[in-house]
Amino acid sequence: MDSIYQFDFAILDTLQKLHFTVLNYIMAFFTTIGNNGYVWILVTILLLLIKRYRVMGLASALSLIIEFVLNDLILKNLIARPRPFTLRPEIDTIVSQPSSYSFPSGHTASAFAAATAIFMFDKRLGTIAYVVATLIGFSRNYFFIHYPTDVLCGALLGILVGVLCSLLIKQIVKRLGQRQEPPSQPQHQ
Repeated sequence: MDSIYQFDFAILDTLQKLHFTVLNYIMAFFTTIGNNGYVWILVTILLLLIKRYRVMGLASALSLIIEFVLNDLILKNLIARPRPFTLRPEIDTIVSQPSSYSFPSGHTASAFAAATAIFMFDKRLGTIAYVVATLIGFSRNYFFIHYPTDVLCGALLGILVGVLCSLLIKQIVKRLGQRQEPPSQPQHQ
């Protein structure tokens, strides 16, 4: 475990050297839109409201719910990893310090769960969502709120949940579509 902490802190310490005012504002924007998954909840609602994207919205909604239960209610409390700023209180995190445990990153897990669900239905929109998700995850390291391994594992969890939930929704929609088709009429010859 010491080698993981050494790896994590080496990256976090390097990121502290990158801080400057403009980048602080940019990273604060991405951290803030990731708070409580608000941006992803908003995107999901918009997808659900547009008929063309409704199935994608269902996959995103299911992904966010499953990710929240696994990540925030189970894994964080089971692993109970302290946040990096608690071990290095001299670091100015710039943004507010969460009181929950660190592993895995909830911001990152929800971002990648929703981005993956979107990507599974629309590669172009999904690519944009992945860029935003990556910036949200990076911002958590930039501000010393999460360890890099928290963000990496959060991303992996989010991707896994997004893929599985999207496949499940696609299967349900396919089965419902088969039930709604009228029986084929015999052809007269």
